[in-house]
Formats: sequence, structure tokens, C-alpha cells
Amino acid sequence: MAPTAVVPPVEAPPAPPERPGFFAVAWATFLGYFVAAILGFVVLVASLAAGFTLGNPPSSPGRGIFYRYDLWSWSAEACAAIIILAVTAGTVGRYLRERTGWEVGFVAIFLTLFVTGYAPALAVTPLYGATGLVSLLLATYALRRLARPSGAEPRTLLGQVPVRVRQPVAIGIAVAVPLMCANVLGYAATHSLRDDVSSNARTVFKREPGALNHYRIEISNRGRADVTNLSLVRTEGSPALAVERARLQVFDRDTGEGDSELLLRQGQTCPPGVARLDALWIRYTVLGMRHEQRIPLMDGPAVRCR
Repeated sequence: MAPTAVVPPVEAPPAPPERPGFFAVAWATFLGYFVAAILGFVVLVASLAAGFTLGNPPSSPGRGIFYRYDLWSWSAEACAAIIILAVTAGTVGRYLRERTGWEVGFVAIFLTLFVTGYAPALAVTPLYGATGLVSLLLATYALRRLARPSGAEPRTLLGQVPVRVRQPVAIGIAVAVPLMCANVLGYAATHSLRDDVSSNARTVFKREPGALNHYRIEISNRGRADVTNLSLVRTEGSPALAVERARLQVFDRDTGEGDSELLLRQGQTCPPGVARLDALWIRYTVLGMRHEQRIPLMDGPAVRCR
């Protein structure tokens, strides 16, 4: 009788590791955000010490890093946002790998943080989506769904780029990042004016057609470079409040000098409601160059029309 062939048992493939829990991913995401925020704070302090104006006053109507009103201001804001998002994506990816053993590709993390707004200095900006806890929960949900066991995803941005174009992409990044930093710092150095009045009550004048009203404003220079030759280019707001004359000076915190004043004339007509002066466009000289800046007024003057 011929011997019976013995078929070796087929081993089942190893079970995939268990997906990390929601809290573990949320904690890793928060740690990445927190570390990026500390790095951002250090950069902010160093930039301010060097004379670069980053950020707006808490009472400012223009949330974000800069007052945005023209191509340069928007491009500077966009460059800063890309840099902040990239740093945050890198730190979040690192803590995801270390804390959970799972990972998400750099590009996927970058896009997730952009859509949810979960990045320092961007989460409080309406342009970048939700804020605070809502952003964290949304980012955690997305990252947990996208996560793969460590080793299944390329860890770096270049690792996700095809080998044939990896070198040109690396060169492009090496050139683009310094240019974006220079764009942000150049704008910050030459657009340092801010409305320094932080009151909770708007100045409302009594309605008197043709009357002249005086309005005091403190225009501060948050940078190191001297700002001179200020002149009013135009205003934004209701035509019921027209600037008859403007005396503009940069406010000096040390001496208390430099208060600016607007002489406003009320128009003969005033549509029902509240007529407001919303913003000033100021031309000035800084670092030997002439620039213009739009300064929004948080509590600018107003007239209550009947």
C-alpha cells in the first residue's frame, strides 16, 4: 500500500494590528499641534524682537497674521499658512507614529489640517474653517480613518513623490521655502502700522447735517523701522462721514506723543441706520520706500441716522 502524502497545513495570514482608538489619535494630534504652537511662539517672539510685525491686536477686526486687502498681503498670509501647516503636519505625523504605531502620509495630514483648520494661528481665522475643539475632533476622525500600520505609508513628503521626479521636487521645495519666508518677512517689515485704540464702545456722534466732528486715533508702528511722511489716501465707509482734514502721526508708547486726529464733516444726507467709517488707507515712507496700508477701524466713528 502506497504511503499517503501529507499536505502541510496552510498558515493563515497574520491579523492586521488593531486600529488605534479615537482618544489615542486625538491625543497624538493635539501633541503635534501643541509642539508646533510652541515653535511658532518662539519664532513670533524672535521676529518681533528683530522688528518684523507678525499678528494683529486681539481687538482687530482682521483676524489672522496680517490685514489682508491686496495681492501682497494675501500672498504673505498664504505663504505663512503653508509654512505653519507644513510644520504642524510634520509634528502631528511624528506623534501619530510614536504614540499609536500607525501613520498617515504627510500630504494627507497637510490637507486634513487645512480643511479642518487645526493648525496654530490658523484655527482662529474664519478663512481656515472650524476652531478649537471642533477642529480637533474633525481632524482626529479623518486621520484615524486614513491611518495605516507603520511602514505602510511613506513617512516624508519626498517619500510620496515618484523617484523619477523626486530630485526636481526637492530642488523646488528648497527654493520655494526661503522665498516664502522672505515674502512674509518683507511684508511684515514694511507694513507695521496698526490701529492701537482698543475700546469697547464706538464713538457715535449726534446727527447734525454739515457739522464738523473731531475723532482721535492712535496709529502705532509695531516694527523697528521708522515710519514717516504719513498721509491719508482714502477712506472706506458711509459717505455720511467725510474726512475734511487729517493729522496723522505714529503714536509713541514711551512718550505718549503722536496722536492722530480726523476732522469729519457730516453729509447732508444720511440713509437710515448707522453711518460708519470702516477703514483708512495711509501712505507712508519706510526703509526709504513709499508704501500704502489699509488699516481697519474696530471702533471707528459713526453717526446714527434717523
